[in-house]
Amino acid sequence: MQELAETFLARLPGDLRALQAQLDQSQTGDQEALRGFRLGIHRLAGSAATFGFERLGNEARRLEEGVELDLAQRDRNPSQGTLRGFADFLAVARQVLGEAPCDLEELECEPEEEASLPARQQEARHADGGIGREADGEPNGKISDEADDEAAEAPAIPAETDRVVVLLGAVPGLPEDLAEQMAVFRFALLLVPEIDLLPEVCELRLGNSPNTCLSMALVADVDFFAGDPRRLQILARLRERYGDRIVFSLVGVEDDFASRLRSVRYGASIFLPAPLDVASFVERLDDILRSRSATPYHILIIDDDPEQVSDTALILQEAGMVTSVVTDPSNIFRVLVEYRPELIVMDMYMPQCSGIELTRIIRQNESFVGVPIVYLSVEQDTEKQLEALRSGGDGFFVKPVIPEHFVTAIRLRASRTRAMRFYMERDSLTGLLNHTNLKQHLDREVQRARRIGLSLSFVMIDLDHFKQVNDRYGHLAGDRVLKNLARLLRERLRRSDTLGRYGGEEFGLVLFDTDASWAETIMEEIRRDFSTLRQSDGTRDFTVTLSCGIADYPRFSSAGALNEAADKALYLAKERGRNRTVIAPS
Repeated sequence: MQELAETFLARLPGDLRALQAQLDQSQTGDQEALRGFRLGIHRLAGSAATFGFERLGNEARRLEEGVELDLAQRDRNPSQGTLRGFADFLAVARQVLGEAPCDLEELECEPEEEASLPARQQEARHADGGIGREADGEPNGKISDEADDEAAEAPAIPAETDRVVVLLGAVPGLPEDLAEQMAVFRFALLLVPEIDLLPEVCELRLGNSPNTCLSMALVADVDFFAGDPRRLQILARLRERYGDRIVFSLVGVEDDFASRLRSVRYGASIFLPAPLDVASFVERLDDILRSRSATPYHILIIDDDPEQVSDTALILQEAGMVTSVVTDPSNIFRVLVEYRPELIVMDMYMPQCSGIELTRIIRQNESFVGVPIVYLSVEQDTEKQLEALRSGGDGFFVKPVIPEHFVTAIRLRASRTRAMRFYMERDSLTGLLNHTNLKQHLDREVQRARRIGLSLSFVMIDLDHFKQVNDRYGHLAGDRVLKNLARLLRERLRRSDTLGRYGGEEFGLVLFDTDASWAETIMEEIRRDFSTLRQSDGTRDFTVTLSCGIADYPRFSSAGALNEAADKALYLAKERGRNRTVIAPS
């Protein structure tokens, strides 16, 4: 497996260049080139997952989904979403190849007129909609109502976003600037006046790809379905077809038990009291969408029997999990460090050492005390099973297993591991990296930038007059402001960027392959959009601004120097009047 993985890495730069050539050709309207590009991405997604590069495989799968949507709309060039997806894919590929230097700088991911931009700019500013606005200056999320009184047609789906909220019929309590507020978080709004148009909208939105990451939020008045069985039947058919890819929300003028009970019986995941609190809605929606598109659990299988390995891996992979295999127990720590699996499935009996002995070896290392170990063996002696559990095991399955029971047990244990890691590494309020882990990531990224020869920017953000927000509107409102900023940063920045809460109202960002000038462009747009975002304490609305300080590598050559320089630049931004971005002077 290791040799195959090395062969995959050796071929990857050439494969990427071939994909670039096909993507370039497809921008001339060549559908065959686009289909070839899609096939190449599909193959890379499978190979990357097989050889343990699951993050690269995940990016490839996301990119493939976007290309499938492009192919479904004939006679059009690749969408900006596809170009952005290829940019993210290249960014992850650069990280995968970081240990094996290669020249990927000639690869591009934007239309020809942008080919002269630096590498970071060619990455379309970032995933999930980028940070730019449309050419006419209007926000991407402007409400569009394409229905005609004489011949109603389904509204056109915005092509450049995979985050669409559909307003069904008249919805009470919506703010006048709802489209602009949702656009800050990169949600586009569609108005569908009649439920008869909804099936066509769902087909346009969801019918071209079976992937569950492509979801649509549906918002309606809780009274919209009252006394109209036909509307409920249409909704039921759509939910039966698309499942949880439709996130169903209901708005009620009355926030009482009866309204919430009706929403549950109609099948709504979210109930929103009117008037609508946009930030609360986006928070709930993000939580649901994020849980449904989470990275697959990574399971490590330790067994010397190739047939048993294949059988176990197939069961877990069919349940949507990623698997890695160790046949030589002496390699266990290298694999644990490299892949950080969320659970280990281990045989009891192996030639080099027993499963019990290997479990004790693993438990000697404090870093892996919390990784669950489940035995899968033909051993039926109860005393030996108990000995295995006393040695540090967390479960015991006797072969042959019932796949459904086995998968459920593995998934539950893996989910607990993921949750434990999340709370150990991340700030509990915002979900971003905590102070310690942010600084560790900065140090690692500086080392990687030095090794590969790329730039890096460290950004420090501080909310202006935040103490006054807490004093005037309360700490709960202040916490919501912090969460709104964290959510905005997640939406605007690439998956390959590092986001952390530095402490209090301060945040830190590590933007790889990004010089200070381009980091300033990114942060200025985030700063402007955040200043327009309406915050609320439940009764009063208000706005908050932020200040940024930026330092970049290699001008500042160490993590400590970057941190100090960005902090000084942030101080200058405050000193010059706040609500601005300052680059650290050399």
